[in-house]
Amino acid sequence: MLRRAFLLFVVLPFAGIAQTPFDAAAGDLSWRGIGPDRGGRSVAVSGVKGRPAEFYMGTTGGGVWKSTDSGQNWRCVTDGFLKWGSVGAVAVSESNPDVVYVGMGECDIRGNISPGDGVYKSTDAGRTWTHMGLADTRFIGKVRIHPKNPDTVWVAALGHVYGPHPERGVYKSVDGGKTWKKTLYVDDRSGAISLTLDPSNADHLIAATWTAWRTPYSLNSGGEGSRLWQSKDGGETWKDIAVNPGLPIGLWGKVGVAFSPADPKRVYAIIEADQGGVYTSDDGGATWKAGNSNRNWRQRAWYYTHIIPDPKDKEKSFILNVAIGRGSDGGKTYSTMFARHPDNHDMWIDPDDPTRMIVANDGGATVSTDGGRTWSEQDFATAQFYHVSTDSDFPYRLLGAQQDNSTVRMKVRGGQGGLRGYEETAGGESGYVAAHPKNPDLVFGGSYGGYLSLFNHRTNESRDVNPWPDNPMGAGAADLEHRFQWTFPIVFSPHDANRLYTSSQYVLVSTNLGESWQKISPDLTRNDKSKMQSSGGPITKDNTSVEYYGTVFTLAESPRRRGLIWAGSDDGLVHVTTDGGKSWANVTPKELPEWGLCSMIEASPHDANVSYLAVDNHENDDHAPYAFVTSDLGKTWQRIDGGMPKDSFVRVVREDPVRRGLLYAGTETGVLISPDDGRTWRRMGRSLPVVPIHDLVVKENDLCAATHGRSFWVLENLTPLRQQAGAAATLYQPADAHRVRWGRSQSGVVLDYYLPKEVKTLDFEVFGPRGIVLPKDSGQSKSAGHHRVAKWLAMPGARVPSGILLWTGGGSSITVPPGEYTVRMTVDGVATERKFKWMRDPRSSSSDKDLWEQYEFATVVSKRADEANQAVVRIREHRKKVEDAVKAKPEQREAADAVLAKLRPIEEAIYQTKLQSGQDMLNYPIRLNDKLFGVLGTVLTGDYRPTRQAREVFDRLSRELQSELDRLAVLEKADLKPWLEAKTPTR
Repeated sequence: MLRRAFLLFVVLPFAGIAQTPFDAAAGDLSWRGIGPDRGGRSVAVSGVKGRPAEFYMGTTGGGVWKSTDSGQNWRCVTDGFLKWGSVGAVAVSESNPDVVYVGMGECDIRGNISPGDGVYKSTDAGRTWTHMGLADTRFIGKVRIHPKNPDTVWVAALGHVYGPHPERGVYKSVDGGKTWKKTLYVDDRSGAISLTLDPSNADHLIAATWTAWRTPYSLNSGGEGSRLWQSKDGGETWKDIAVNPGLPIGLWGKVGVAFSPADPKRVYAIIEADQGGVYTSDDGGATWKAGNSNRNWRQRAWYYTHIIPDPKDKEKSFILNVAIGRGSDGGKTYSTMFARHPDNHDMWIDPDDPTRMIVANDGGATVSTDGGRTWSEQDFATAQFYHVSTDSDFPYRLLGAQQDNSTVRMKVRGGQGGLRGYEETAGGESGYVAAHPKNPDLVFGGSYGGYLSLFNHRTNESRDVNPWPDNPMGAGAADLEHRFQWTFPIVFSPHDANRLYTSSQYVLVSTNLGESWQKISPDLTRNDKSKMQSSGGPITKDNTSVEYYGTVFTLAESPRRRGLIWAGSDDGLVHVTTDGGKSWANVTPKELPEWGLCSMIEASPHDANVSYLAVDNHENDDHAPYAFVTSDLGKTWQRIDGGMPKDSFVRVVREDPVRRGLLYAGTETGVLISPDDGRTWRRMGRSLPVVPIHDLVVKENDLCAATHGRSFWVLENLTPLRQQAGAAATLYQPADAHRVRWGRSQSGVVLDYYLPKEVKTLDFEVFGPRGIVLPKDSGQSKSAGHHRVAKWLAMPGARVPSGILLWTGGGSSITVPPGEYTVRMTVDGVATERKFKWMRDPRSSSSDKDLWEQYEFATVVSKRADEANQAVVRIREHRKKVEDAVKAKPEQREAADAVLAKLRPIEEAIYQTKLQSGQDMLNYPIRLNDKLFGVLGTVLTGDYRPTRQAREVFDRLSRELQSELDRLAVLEKADLKPWLEAKTPTR
């Protein structure tokens, strides 16, 4: 039975198959977004005039999302269309609400912003999108559409944030974005940030330009190019109105400006300046008067500075800042309003109904339909994570720090913990999170300012173990004892679970859970004090440690050699020690950009001499990928980024711990894979959206990604990537599998297979110990390509024939016990076999022996329950045979009734014949078959050996059933025999 003679068997060890790599971009290899469903930052929102339930949200990394039920549910509508994921502006046409324009790249220029690639347009309400140019503007602050002509559109482009560049200013298109004309340009450091249309005259526009830029170590907000501009000819020409009467004198920074829809002569502006605040004009911008200057509404001006007038009342307006300011007296005073999450960046108010509004903040979009009294939840998976780590629990957890929120830990599958599938853990919004290698309840987490905490999930205790608790907030980095970056490393030694590393400009180690720290390196940076001065200005300073420079940004100890530690700095240096920190060597690659950020060092899990380095240089206005490998402890390095996209910078490279030279890279636009140690690269998996990848980690058989805009994603089962496919049909070696149902399609053993062409027949069979043979599966895809199928290993339970109602649930399948199994794939008569282990849940208190007892006893009970049901079927068939005979020969009625009377009590003993509905059993007691199924359900509840009482009840029920079966057998051999042997005459 197990070896049919006509099959040709090919049992192939996967190491010997022809060298054709698995195509990671094709087939059924699928990423799975696991959450958390918690919103990340949004700086662009819009509603739709005339469609009261329809809203759009632009996310910072995760594309454009849409709601059609006033924010109760959201879905991403740009997956598959965008090249970059960060959205800076969203505008919906009032004259044709199916037309939507999106400007890419976020302009509230914090240290972790993501660039964009110009303008996208939809003409079908977000179902499809087309790129419309302006790719090199990179950061767009506003898109405005002519109220009567959706083909006329203006764009306020801030331009390159990390370097001087001419692609910035105000652009205009009159052909729906097919061509663009730059109509306002100040200089290569000043771009357009705000743009407003006179609602009564679309030829009248006011724009704000902003002199702003970032470097890896500083922020500038303000300069001569920060101005207000007015156009009276539809944006063709512009006049500087920053000198108009009433506006603040001196240097300006960021400006937000807006016409009042209620009265076009009223214009609101909020201006970053020494004498800044709210300014209003009642003559369309000709003259101005000062209003509110409270710092609550102009703090951290570069990050906020947005003002939105009420569409029905010219005296009402809203200021967006940490909170929302609501004013009703023409910009003089504002009261505080909150919209779910602090840090607000955009707002849209329905021009027809001002009680309907949407706000974009650091928690995403939130909608109000009652004027701001209540707001919709922000439960969508757009979280921005800086790093991802895992713990040693089963199933393992993912841990990370979410920007603008807390750290989280959550199960990769199954019961994920907490009411929303996650729980908070140690640290804060910006740092690494690392669980103790041997005790997953002990978690270390970091955040800006050098904050480092230990949280014990078992005892609910927290401890601050900051290596140098001298809070630096507001100060520059030059004179600090320790310079801790925004995302300073927290790394456990792979050789000693109690050895924990972190870094400032020095490498630090603790061996007592952070109670004390020891410096084990000199300053491993360039220590250029000119790049450590107070950041911000020239008007407003801003020092949060995002701009702290000259720090050790990445650390890794070799898993192959104790004391071999790599350190990479944010100012372009790489060092290594082979003696645990006693001495360090500068091994910086010669081709590394001089000030490039050493984003991640990966010490090879296969060879102590090998290390991989990812360098992110985008903060020097260079989007090129830089990735290196050394095989001689850093003496020489080779570039391995030749096959990567030329404009998508790299943050992390990881090597697969099973297959040497199999690399995974996280870039600004997704994940790449290299099967040949970096010689070639390709995009990994079509189901992962375009999103910045800030970190990757390989855990067990999975690849886990920290996205900066779409929460955590996991590519499960790397088995086929670690193997090679042949020219013929290939069944990859499956990974060992646990008997754990995760409530999803990947429960069971995951089988990956490759078909070079479409085939006629394809069967899967699974054989196990002690003669277990699972039913053949012939229903899988036969088309060419790579395919994945998850098979739960279970034998079918007792049959439940049609017309039989059961209270206890029926014939449950019986999961097979642990052991070594063989899967056979037969393709057009050619078979391939692979062996794998089917393992019990390691959390279970039962042994393999217990599960074998459960399986064997459940099989016996199931067989007995099936016999009971089949006896009922036989009785019904006998009755029909007798009744059919009586129809042919009515004179046999009396004899027939006599034999049927003997059948009836047997059937009634086995099955409750009065049942007609699912709850009739509450009126008519269940019989033997249902009781047997009840015992089966008891035995199959959980992973345990059968209880003694289950065996006792089964033995009693089995004896009672046997008595009825014996009575039936006697009837069949005697009274029923002539009826059963008689042929029913035909008519």
